[in-house]
Amino acid sequence: MTLEMGLLLALVVLLSGISKAAFAGGLGLLAMPLLLLLFDANTALGLLLPLLIMLDLFTIRRYWQRWNWMVLRQLLPAAVLGVAVSALLLGALSAAELQWVIGAGSVLFALRYFSGLQSSVLLASRPMGVLMGFISGVSSTLLHAGGPPLAMHLLARKLPSAEYIATSALFFALLNLLKLPAFIVQQQLNWTLLLWALPFMPLCYVAIRLGYWLKQRLEDKHFLPLVHLLLLLAGLKLLWPTG
Repeated sequence: MTLEMGLLLALVVLLSGISKAAFAGGLGLLAMPLLLLLFDANTALGLLLPLLIMLDLFTIRRYWQRWNWMVLRQLLPAAVLGVAVSALLLGALSAAELQWVIGAGSVLFALRYFSGLQSSVLLASRPMGVLMGFISGVSSTLLHAGGPPLAMHLLARKLPSAEYIATSALFFALLNLLKLPAFIVQQQLNWTLLLWALPFMPLCYVAIRLGYWLKQRLEDKHFLPLVHLLLLLAGLKLLWPTG
């Protein structure tokens, strides 16, 4: 790994960690586009997975037992199914098409918030949670972009900010751990990439601490507008990817 690659990866870790601990990962979609500036797609995908797992685990530690088990029990089975069948969906739905659907939904949901309309009862319902969990599992496996579908459901349920962050972190920690065997079998993650990621583990801890520090100084009345703004930007990024 060159010095330029190392500095870029450090930037990605800092942005992703601060985002996870302060905003439940709203900036997460920037990670892959940034890495693709210097890494090929397979390398970026594999290199990012162990770092995301560490960031989620450190976030869980900071928000220990503040997650909502009832919501997780509703979402996780469908998300696990989404991971399991995502390879089968490649023949019926391309990654670009899935990316567009998720992006459009994210933008519409964020615009609904800024328009002053109330959250949709449908989006907050259990059936929609199952659907969003499934889509999140698929998009997380194929794109490392499972955040927007999950955010739409959790924000519609109006969880308190710390509960929202903790629930999201535990959800993706479990999902990313589940993805590990598939990434190893498909050789998207190997010993070389693990050795590249290892020196950045302490930076994961620092990034989460910085994000948590920011969250403690962020009033709840500012939390929702910022998260919806990040969701809007993430959706736009999915709709109009660069490169």
